[in-house]
Amino acid sequence: MFGDHGFDQSILRQIAINRARTPTERFQALCDLLDAARAMAPTDPAARERQIRVKAARLREREEWRAEYRRLFAANRSDPAAGA
Repeated sequence: MFGDHGFDQSILRQIAINRARTPTERFQALCDLLDAARAMAPTDPAARERQIRVKAARLREREEWRAEYRRLFAANRSDPAAGA
């Protein structure tokens, strides 16, 4: 599956454990995982600067998508062949 037999078995075991959980338990496990990842993330000034740049880029990208969707919806509303 992944290459290393022990690693493969570990992944399959984790998948089985997760499938046996209730949806609430799965959500809590995901939250725990995210908390652990957040705790391991670098917090130095350079890392904070990278986070700010990434957040700004994501915001720009979201706004560009919104503008594109608005343009497409407006074009479809004014298209009599579209039946709207």
